[in-house]
Amino acid sequence: MLGRTCQKLQAAAPIQSSIRGKARGVVVQSYSADVLPYKGQPAGTKSNRVKLEAGKTYHWCSCGLSITQPFCDGTHKTPGLTNVRPVSFQVEKTGIYPMCDCKQTGTRPICDGKHADVSKAPRDLNATRMVAFDESPVYAGVAQKLGYKPKNGGFQ
Repeated sequence: MLGRTCQKLQAAAPIQSSIRGKARGVVVQSYSADVLPYKGQPAGTKSNRVKLEAGKTYHWCSCGLSITQPFCDGTHKTPGLTNVRPVSFQVEKTGIYPMCDCKQTGTRPICDGKHADVSKAPRDLNATRMVAFDESPVYAGVAQKLGYKPKNGGFQ
């Protein structure tokens, strides 16, 4: 029974659409990247208005580390740096869209105003301890993602 159901699911078209609230007219193609619970590092404190063309596939940076914001440049592929992946999408109509730069939006990749709630204070402002481990690119990536800063050969 399950085998037949899975075959039917595989034969059906892949899930390509995720349309929510302010993201009307945006067709998300990488649904698994869209629903990840992780939020990226804020790359900016307001929306980034960008002209998008209908039918063209775009890759929105959800990690916040890309130099080519709001689009992905592959920075997330650095080992141990982040677990988030870019959200691939197309727009149904050519126009100017408010792309999220704070990476906290609930309507990826379109801005929903969450940047108003993002703190402008550095994440390490209230650090209460210092953590030191052996040199490891994985640990360094995790420590950086958690907002620790390098200090005295370790992270704080």
